[in-house]
This record gives sequence, C-alpha cells and structure tokens, in this order.
Amino acid sequence: MLQLDHPYTRRPIRFLELWEWRGWRMKIYGIAAHAPSPSEELMQAAKKIAKRRLPQPALSEKHYGVGYMIVHDGENGDYVFVDWWFDQDIVQHHSYGALKGHAGKLQYHWPKGAGFCVWELAVCWFEREAWVENVLSKPENPDLETYLMRRLNTDV
Repeated sequence: MLQLDHPYTRRPIRFLELWEWRGWRMKIYGIAAHAPSPSEELMQAAKKIAKRRLPQPALSEKHYGVGYMIVHDGENGDYVFVDWWFDQDIVQHHSYGALKGHAGKLQYHWPKGAGFCVWELAVCWFEREAWVENVLSKPENPDLETYLMRRLNTDV
C-alpha cells in the first residue's frame, strides 16, 4: 500500500531572470518548498553549472542559443536543470542534484534515474507550449523573442 511521507502542497514557480552568457539566453525559473524562491547559494551554483554545460558557440545549425533553467530548492534536495532547444523540437536536458543544503556539491544525474518532479514538470510543459506556439507553429518566421518573453509565474 502506498503511504505518503507528506501531503502534496502547492509551491511557487517564479520566473527569476533572463540570464545571458556568451550568446546564450536562458530563462531561469525558481521553485522552493519552504521559501518564495531558491537560496542565493543554489542560484550561483546553477549558473556555474550552466557555464560548464552550455555548448559553445551558442548558435549553430542545431541549437539556437535559447533555453531554460529550473533551480529547485526542494523538500529533501537541491536540483538544477539546464535545458536548451536543439534540432527544432528537442530539449537537451541536463539534471543535477544534491542533498538539501549542499548546493556546492551538485552532481550530474543525481539521484540516478530521476527525471522530473510534479512541480518541475509544470515548467517543462509551459516551455513546451511556448516553443510550439512561438517557434514551431511559425515555420516562415520562428519568433525567438516572443518565446523568451513568455514566462511562467504561478503556484502549482
């Protein structure tokens, strides 16, 4: 029988900034279990990871220099996703995690096999919808600027 450790509670999902680095434009979202937004330590760790992960040059035939990051100050762990659009309709997804309060020790693909939690999926779905509406549905004139202006701010 399934027994839950804690009941589902809504969490704030907030667009925090449009971060620009070496030709990349990344929408950064914050999620926090017990605060309005993730800790500054976790935010800085996320940007440090992104600087190592984002390919250079930012613009190529297969990637467009745009994507999103999720920085999640979770119940039991800290998580960072660095995701960008690739080959028209594919997200390059890179996940990192660490035990709660250990943002400086984020590990690639931790915990092993984990994908997304229910809160992170809300961001991914929003970004999918924004990409389809503003880029894929406009083959004559894909609109990256409008895509970047679409931002999620909600409690889920």
